[in-house]
Amino acid sequence: MIQKIRQPENGFTLVELVVCLMVLSIVALCVLGLFTSLVSSALLSKRKAVALSLATNQIEYLKSLPYNNLAVAGGSIYSTTPLPATSTTKINGVNYLTVTSIDYIDDAYDGCGSYPNLVLKQTYCRNYPPPASAPATDTNPADYKIIHVSVFAPSTVKLAEVDTQVSARVAETASTTGALFVSVIDDSGTPVSGALVQVNDVTLSPNVTVSDSTDSNGTAIFYGLPPDSSNYNYVINGTNNGYSSLTTISPNGALTPTYSSQKVVTQLSSFVTLTLKPQGPDSLLVETTSTAGTALGGVKLYVKGGYKKYTLTTDTAYYYDNLNPSDTRPVTDASGNTTLSNLVPGQYIFCGDIGSIGCAIGNTTYYLAAAVPYSGTNPFNPITVPTYAVASPPVTTFAFGGKNYYQKVRLMLTTNSSYPRVTTLAPDDASQSGGTIGAFVFQINGANLPCNAVANSCSTTVKFLQGSNTYTSSCTGNAAGLILHCTVNLTGASIGLTQMTIISGGNTLTMPASPLIGGINVTP
Repeated sequence: MIQKIRQPENGFTLVELVVCLMVLSIVALCVLGLFTSLVSSALLSKRKAVALSLATNQIEYLKSLPYNNLAVAGGSIYSTTPLPATSTTKINGVNYLTVTSIDYIDDAYDGCGSYPNLVLKQTYCRNYPPPASAPATDTNPADYKIIHVSVFAPSTVKLAEVDTQVSARVAETASTTGALFVSVIDDSGTPVSGALVQVNDVTLSPNVTVSDSTDSNGTAIFYGLPPDSSNYNYVINGTNNGYSSLTTISPNGALTPTYSSQKVVTQLSSFVTLTLKPQGPDSLLVETTSTAGTALGGVKLYVKGGYKKYTLTTDTAYYYDNLNPSDTRPVTDASGNTTLSNLVPGQYIFCGDIGSIGCAIGNTTYYLAAAVPYSGTNPFNPITVPTYAVASPPVTTFAFGGKNYYQKVRLMLTTNSSYPRVTTLAPDDASQSGGTIGAFVFQINGANLPCNAVANSCSTTVKFLQGSNTYTSSCTGNAAGLILHCTVNLTGASIGLTQMTIISGGNTLTMPASPLIGGINVTP
C-alpha cells in the first residue's frame, strides 16, 4: 500500500500580513500626498494665472486714463478725484483682491528736486548723479509716475504683482507745488519700514489727504502738494503695528514743537522726522499710599508724560495729559491700585510738576510726597515706562489682574501741604570704584525743603539708611525750599540701594526700602 505524504500548505503568517498592509498603506499615503500636492499646485498655478491677468488688465486700464487722473485714494499723490486703491473680483467662487499704488518718481536726467540733504537726493533722485547739462535744481521733480499692482487671494496670499512707469505726453513746466519728506525712526535711530504716514491739510479747499508707507529707508515722499506757506497747516501722522503713534503739532507762540507740522512752499521740500517707539499695551501699575505706607483707595490720579510737546526744556507740556484738555483721570481701587495702558514709552509725572495739583479723594487735595519706582534707572519723578517689543520684553514685569505690567510705581500722598516733597534726586548712582566712595555730591528738587546758604545749618535734614548704617548729608539751599545742594560721606556703604529719609518742619518722609528705588544706588 502506497501512502501519500501530504505537503504543507503555503500562505502568509499574521505578522507578514500586517507588514504587507503597512507597506501598502505607506505607498497609498505617498500616492495620495503626491496627488494632493499636484492638485494644489495646479490650483495655485491656475489662480496665479488669473491673478496675473487681473493685474495686467488693471495696468492696461490705468495706462488708458489721462495722466493727471492717475492717483489712488489714500495714496501719496494729491487728487480731488482719486481712483479706488482696491477692488475685489469674484472668479470661480474665489475673491481676488487687487491693490493699486501710484507714486511720483524724480529722475536725475533733468536734474534733481529740492532735497533736505544730499543723502536723500542720492537715494531718491533716480539715476543719480544728474548729467552735466542738467539744471542745478529741477523745479518740477515729479517727472513720471510708477504704478504698482498686486493681486491677493483669498486676501492675504500675494499671487501676482506688476509694475509700470507712465509719463505725461507734454513737456515739463515749472512746478507750482511743493514736496514733503517724512522719515520714521525708532528710539534707537533705526529706520522703521512699513509705517503708515498720513498727511492732511484741512485749511485748503479742497482738503489735502494723502498717505503712503515708509520704504526700507523709513522714508515716505509726497510730491505735488498744493502750497500752504501761511502757517504750519500740514499735519503728519505716523503709525505702525507694535509701535506708538505720533501726530505733529503747530508752534505755539515762541514754543517750537518737538514734532512740528509743516509748511509747503512752491518748488521746495519740507522735511520732518517722526520717532515711533516699540510699545505694548500693559504699561504701568500704580499703587497709592499715605506717607506711612497705608493703602489709599478712591484717589483720582493726574498723570502726564510720553512725547514732549515742545523743545523748550522748562516747558512741561506733554501729548499725554489726563487732566487737560479733558478730565480722564483714573481712580484707584480699594487697595490703592490702578493701571494705565497703551502709554508711549518715556517719562511720566504725577500730581503736577511739583506734586501739588490734580490728585484728590473727593474734594480733598492730596499732595505727592514722592513717586518711587520699582524698577528703572532713576528714583522719583519722572517715572520711566520702558519700551516694549515682542522680541525683547522688559526683564522685570509686575503682575496684576492677570496681566504683566512693564513698570510699577508707589505714590506716597499726604493732605498736609507743608509736608516735604521730592521730585528728583540727581545723580542717583554712587560708584564704589577703588573700594570706597567718600564724599558724594547730589541735588534734590522738590518742595517744602527750606534751607540756607550755610552748610551744616540747614533746617532740612537728609539721611541715607543702609542696614544698620546711617549717612547724614550736609546741605545748602534757600528759604523757598525748592532745591537742596548736598554732600554725603558714604564711606563704608556696600553695593546696593540706600533708603532716603528727609526731615523738615517736624515731618519725616522715609522712602520705602528695596526693591523700590528710593535713594542712592551704590554701584561697583
